[in-house]
Amino acid sequence: MYIRLQGLAALLLLFSAGLPAASLKGTVADPSGAPVVGAQVAVSVPAGIAARTLTGVNGSFELDTAVANAPDAKLVVAAPGFRTAEIALAAASQPLLVKLELAPLQDSVSVVGSAIDVPASQQGGSTSIVTSEEIRQSNLAQAVDLLRFLPGMAVSQTGFTGGLTSLYLRGGYDDFNLVEIDGIPVNGFGGTFDFAHIPAEELDRVEVIRGPESAVAGEYANSGVVNFVTREAGGAPNLDILAEGGTYQERRFGIAGGDTLAGFGISFAASRLDDNGPVPNSDYRNENLMLNLLRRFGSQSLNFHGDFDSNTVGEPGPYGSDPNNNYAGIDTVSRSKNNSSDYLAHYQADLFSGRIKEDLFASFFLNNNGYTSPYGFSFNKDLRGQAEWRMTASVKPWYTVALGTVETIEEVRNTYITDASSDTFPIRRNDLAFYLENRFQLPGGWSINAGVRGEFVSTGAIPTDGYSRPVFPAQSVSAVDPKVAAAYTRGGTRLHASFGTGFRPPTGFDLAYTDNPSLKPERTRGFDAGVEHRFFHDILSLDATFFDNRYYDLIVILGGNLSVLSHYESDNIANARGLGTEYSARLRPARWFYITGWYTWLDSEILSLNGTANLAPAPFTVGQQLLRRPANSGAFAATFTRGRVSGGLDGYFRGSILDVDPSYGASAGLFQNPGYANLGLNLNYKLGRGLTAYGNLRNALDQHYEEVFGYPSPRLNFVTGLKWSFAGAK
Repeated sequence: MYIRLQGLAALLLLFSAGLPAASLKGTVADPSGAPVVGAQVAVSVPAGIAARTLTGVNGSFELDTAVANAPDAKLVVAAPGFRTAEIALAAASQPLLVKLELAPLQDSVSVVGSAIDVPASQQGGSTSIVTSEEIRQSNLAQAVDLLRFLPGMAVSQTGFTGGLTSLYLRGGYDDFNLVEIDGIPVNGFGGTFDFAHIPAEELDRVEVIRGPESAVAGEYANSGVVNFVTREAGGAPNLDILAEGGTYQERRFGIAGGDTLAGFGISFAASRLDDNGPVPNSDYRNENLMLNLLRRFGSQSLNFHGDFDSNTVGEPGPYGSDPNNNYAGIDTVSRSKNNSSDYLAHYQADLFSGRIKEDLFASFFLNNNGYTSPYGFSFNKDLRGQAEWRMTASVKPWYTVALGTVETIEEVRNTYITDASSDTFPIRRNDLAFYLENRFQLPGGWSINAGVRGEFVSTGAIPTDGYSRPVFPAQSVSAVDPKVAAAYTRGGTRLHASFGTGFRPPTGFDLAYTDNPSLKPERTRGFDAGVEHRFFHDILSLDATFFDNRYYDLIVILGGNLSVLSHYESDNIANARGLGTEYSARLRPARWFYITGWYTWLDSEILSLNGTANLAPAPFTVGQQLLRRPANSGAFAATFTRGRVSGGLDGYFRGSILDVDPSYGASAGLFQNPGYANLGLNLNYKLGRGLTAYGNLRNALDQHYEEVFGYPSPRLNFVTGLKWSFAGAK
């Protein structure tokens, strides 16, 4: 397959290398004429986005692309708090002046949830975007804290900065989220991912779609997709430098920027975060490097991405709640070290005046984890290579189709995955996928996306462990995942609905600690529907969405009275459900003030095992709430800018949850973990010449709470710092 893709790329290069590039220049402003800095600007052709950039100083932008003069080419401009603007380039004169109208929207020129470039505002699925402006103004160090302010997200962190962090999306499991960096899957083998270690400094935006998405994104997208998008190359010259310090001797340094040099667009970021933590052996260090390169020539572009993160964190243990008196004291030995990197090469060609778009992707992900405990050292190594070909074609003005193929090779090696000689060995899995997606933009305000993806998953042979696991021959399994999403817009009202499925292949431990040679992927089937309406000339937007997700073919360990259900130690016979409603509001009465808020009600429950009327895996019971899924959760954020001063007040809350014994897990008992509320205050003051002083007060209510039972979250704490920003015109 790799050879076929390389040959196709060579053909496309020969076909389109001679097409001349055109330059677009302009400015983006608000209704008063003030510049809008950091707005997304893109050239859109019938087959998708041909080129994009961000506005720099004075709202200026410049784009070079050969299809800017195509008959159907449009300029699309999106910025937080404004209505997305579209301008037909054939009738526009340069330099362009784009005036945006105020609206309480968080849009993007393209977003996850579709193989076809579709703005978030035109999708039928439930999407959320954290924009570049929000990231920079919040002064948050880690990306996970940005996710707390998005609907349906339940974040659980083991206390301090750098502690193990899981995400439960709409009641799904913590390994049911496909996580990407610039579209590169970065999950561990089987879907695991620790959200604690992605620095905000390298990001341009975060794109999230909620609901099963395997029809679009493949394996692991059972509950949704989180895509961390790094700073894009090819924009106006920019440079950001920051230094901060705070409670627990926190130190943070970062530098990021970009420019266009010798025809190459460049963006980069480097950061380091240190925190001593609240108790001995709770310190944390994170170092990150990121580089993006972009080269446009004619109607083609080449993009290269590289990202490396190294972090180490102490593991003092659950020094908080200890109902069974199992905790023996601070663990001063246990520590984790993680080194992860991801790389991407992306080639794009826009053909036939932008009516056909060809994309080639090649990516690689490597994650090395090491853990030192009183019992010695252990390790886990995940790697994944992926190649993808995609063609998008505008068949009619109202019909666009995308088709493609993806080949993935992934592998895991772990200290505790051994053969009969107690030697470690790799578990390998290949996934060959084919997908088709159709988009219909129909008269009357209808937008429909419908697609399907077929997966052919092969797992290599697994040797015996010399004890309970026999030799497993190579196994193959196939999966078909459909998706349908529709949106209807009329006036200030948008109706939206989607249906899809998802699948998650077994983890390395699922395969290594069973005598079942035929474990199947875990599955999800989900539906959502909602209505959004804008009031008072687009000053206020309200949205209500109902969702219902069914989780089935879940893998459970059997024994005792459940052993009659299967003759294997573990099998795909468990079921669960998560349904609820999401409510969100956005208010933008003026350019200087913006407030958003959301509330989620979730009803999660354990369902009966297959073949039983009222049995669940011990120690759970049928109808019981799923672990760490709050029935009630919400957040709000209010931001303002007046003269030299900007900032905001934000907060998030969570109701009580069902949790486990901190030291020994569910086998030692289940407990109610009380709810909490966290309030924060963020202030920025411009000193002049691009220099800004800022301060963040976190957990301002000084609440004692534990997101994970037994692991206290930090009490009242603060950081203060200086940041210097330069943005120049090209």
